[in-house]
Amino acid sequence: MREAILTAPVDKVLYQLTRPMVIGIMAVFFFQLVDTYFISLLGTKSLAAVGFALPVTMLVMNLSIGLGIAASAVIARAFGAGDELQAKQAAMAALLLSLVLGLIISVVGLLINDPLFRLLGAREELLPEVWNFMLFWWPGSIVMLLMMVQNSSMRAIGNTKLPSQMMLVSAILNAALDPLLIFGWGPVPAMGVGGAALASALCWLLVLAVIMTRQRRSGFLSSHGMGWDDIKQLWQRMMTLGIPAMATNMMVPVAGAVLLMMVAPLGEAAVAGFGVGMRLEPFAILVILALTSTLPTFVAQNHGAQQDDRIFSALLISFRFLLILQGAIVVFFWLAADLLAGLFSADSQVQQTIIAFLHWLPIGYLGMGIVLCVNSALNSLHKPVHSMMLNAVRLFVFYVPGAFIGGWLAGYSGLLLGAALGNLILGLLVWYWVKQVARHGEVNLIVAHFSFDSIKR
Repeated sequence: MREAILTAPVDKVLYQLTRPMVIGIMAVFFFQLVDTYFISLLGTKSLAAVGFALPVTMLVMNLSIGLGIAASAVIARAFGAGDELQAKQAAMAALLLSLVLGLIISVVGLLINDPLFRLLGAREELLPEVWNFMLFWWPGSIVMLLMMVQNSSMRAIGNTKLPSQMMLVSAILNAALDPLLIFGWGPVPAMGVGGAALASALCWLLVLAVIMTRQRRSGFLSSHGMGWDDIKQLWQRMMTLGIPAMATNMMVPVAGAVLLMMVAPLGEAAVAGFGVGMRLEPFAILVILALTSTLPTFVAQNHGAQQDDRIFSALLISFRFLLILQGAIVVFFWLAADLLAGLFSADSQVQQTIIAFLHWLPIGYLGMGIVLCVNSALNSLHKPVHSMMLNAVRLFVFYVPGAFIGGWLAGYSGLLLGAALGNLILGLLVWYWVKQVARHGEVNLIVAHFSFDSIKR
């Protein structure tokens, strides 16, 4: 696959890398959708509890994605330069680092669970239901972190097929486990929302076991002569990239939590509907997520091989494709909003908040996708601070302020439309800036200067 990444037509390579990831990511979010459907059968209180949990779970998931980005950047650059030994050493160091971070997150999460959700606006009577979910989710996050980083290690060398296949298998298993663990059957007790969290953790464990078996056979789970000093050096390199990348990715659920805090005073129905919308959103940005999973491999390997023109071709091809795709998704959600809302709730108030979400927020997904593609490219070029700054501007200069202004002017629907317009405006500006860098090698902004020539190999 390395030769194809470096020499084959850019659009064909992107298609070959991204197609398996579309299937895999669709499977991941399918089982989240299955969770939402079965949880909705428990009532509005359970939906609201999971709605409050969503920003926190997404925060941890995005942290794991950030660590995966850092590991992938180190592995892919070494692999693109022909240094397979360093790539394997980096993969092993990433596995150990993800284990350490996973243990810390799980323990701290269990200790601060109730104060954390009080801070997010959950009322006291809702906290037991939130705890029932998070009691299983926090320990499961260790497995999730290991799985995400191992997936990134495999994608870094161009193998996107196995991770996507395992995601599909886990989605099927989750669909079977959810009703069993949530509602109980025979000797299996009904666990409510906790059953949904446990089902997810068991599925992640299966994926991790299979991928680690393949990694071990390929030589990516061996120390390859590394001592403790070598591991610490690789950890330092990954954290130098990973801390900004984690911060970049963690900003997304932080912004989501801010929006949730704006929605919370509107009542449980609004929180429940917003939570359903957030779980439907990944299907609308499925290809965006797949592209941002595969672009780092393409960018890092081509940069390592000194073929930077292919990087710009890949970005601009991606932007044009997203323009068509995300436009079609906006139309689809406008047409299907009533049907989807009825599927996830019988409460008319909850339905109206779901419909508003599906009508307005998808308008901004094109802009979000453009920025996220550039974020992934910058991380792979070992420019994580630039990536972090770009995402901070998107979220806290355009997205959240847009939501605040829109909410002040037009309530819940205005909040959603304002957030969408914030994403869209910045995305179109970034598209223009990328074209400028592609033509001239640099771009001058009011507060920053970016030159492609300054990127070291």
